[in-house]
Amino acid sequence: MLHTPRFALPMLVAGALALAGPAGAQDAKTGAASPPAKAAAAPGKAAATSSTSTAKKPPAKPLVPPTTKAEEAALASADADQLSAAERVHYGEYLCDDKFKVYVERNTTHPGYVSVRYLKDTWVMKPVGSVTGAVRLEDTRGQVLLVQIPTKSMLLNTKTGQRMIDSCVHEAQRTN
Repeated sequence: MLHTPRFALPMLVAGALALAGPAGAQDAKTGAASPPAKAAAAPGKAAATSSTSTAKKPPAKPLVPPTTKAEEAALASADADQLSAAERVHYGEYLCDDKFKVYVERNTTHPGYVSVRYLKDTWVMKPVGSVTGAVRLEDTRGQVLLVQIPTKSMLLNTKTGQRMIDSCVHEAQRTN
C-alpha cells in the first residue's frame, strides 16, 4: 500500500501557486485573489505593466461554436419534408434535468429551420422527421443534435458522442 505523507498535498499546492507567480496567487483561507506585486522600475525607465496582472480571465471557450452569419446565409431552402417536420417541433422553453433551460424557436430568417439556444450558444438546426414520431433537429454545421421524442428531449454533441444535457421537457411533453 502506497503511503503519502499528510504534508504532500499542501506542498504540491504551494508549488503550483509559486509557479503561477504573485498575479495568480490566491489567499488559501478566503480564496480571494491577492493584489499583484509591483515591480521596481529600473532607473531611467518606466515600470512595465503586465497585461496578465490586470487583464480578466478569458471567457471559457464554448463547447461547440454557434453558427456564423455567413453560414446561416448559405442555408438551402427547406423542402416539403423539412417543413412538415418543423410543424411537429415543440417551440418554446424546455426545462432540463439540472434546472437548465433550452429554448427552441422558429428561425425568422429561414422558413423550415429552427434556432436552438442553450446557455450562451445558439445553433441553426434543420428539422428531420421520422416514422417513429421522433423529430431530430440537426445542426447545420453537423456538431450538435437535439432529439425530441414524445416524453423528453436531449441535446447531444455529435463530435464527441456525448450528451450535453438530458431530460429536457417541453410543456407538451409533460402530458405524455
